[in-house]
Amino acid sequence: MFILSVIYPAPVGATAPAARVSTASAARSGNAFPPATRNDPSILGGIVPHHDIAAEMITRFYDELSKKKNVKRIYLLAPDHFRRARNWAAVCDTDWQVAGSGTPKADAGAVNRLKSLNIVEARSDMFACEHGITVHIPFIARYFKDAAVVPIVLRPDIPDIALLSIRNAIREMAGEDELIILSMDFSHYKTPEEMAEEDKRSLCALTNMNIMKLSRVDVDARRAAALVTLLFRDRGAVRGEVLERSDSSEVLGRRVESGTSYATVIYRKKHKMDARPVNE
Repeated sequence: MFILSVIYPAPVGATAPAARVSTASAARSGNAFPPATRNDPSILGGIVPHHDIAAEMITRFYDELSKKKNVKRIYLLAPDHFRRARNWAAVCDTDWQVAGSGTPKADAGAVNRLKSLNIVEARSDMFACEHGITVHIPFIARYFKDAAVVPIVLRPDIPDIALLSIRNAIREMAGEDELIILSMDFSHYKTPEEMAEEDKRSLCALTNMNIMKLSRVDVDARRAAALVTLLFRDRGAVRGEVLERSDSSEVLGRRVESGTSYATVIYRKKHKMDARPVNE
């Protein structure tokens, strides 16, 4: 097991709380953070879990994502699990400290642009306990050492007009050296069979980039899923590619009657694979 010590951001005048985040080594490589072997500039980003029991799946996702080199900015989106945001969304405006892995910097330009919308608040205190973000900071620090990170959490009741405002602001700042990552888990509190059926529908909507069906998918970040789908469309994606799908029972090696399911999806500009829709 590869261990990273992370110091999370703290509010002004406070001491940043220390914590330890565990990530499993990549099973196929024997190396927790193997280097990318080729460059794939078509990669736009993707969807990845935020439960740390899915650490090996998360590692393999970053293995694939890191094939895009020279990344300078990463938008990391997650649901506001504990509804701490006082506005429709919140962005972290402080740097992160990851022991032995550098300091992922906040992106002042992106933060200021989002703050100017008056629907996004700049907060650091709430991010220390938001696992949708903190699980991924060590991976970003290791795989993308030169990238600034823009962590954003969205309230589950954020209206369409606010989503579109955020989409437009991010679109205005778009560059070829960016990635968009959605930190999202799939079905919750269901049997493996029930989750498998739900995930078929969810992955169909997500890979086909069907905005109208995303309001009915069984995931923990529907609104963020709608936002990143629009952003991937803006950047030229036509569909997503499922890398893996799993659930608590498979990960733990024992049946879990009330579990969670996970999937990783990659989006590319002008996808090289067959762009026909997944059968519904």
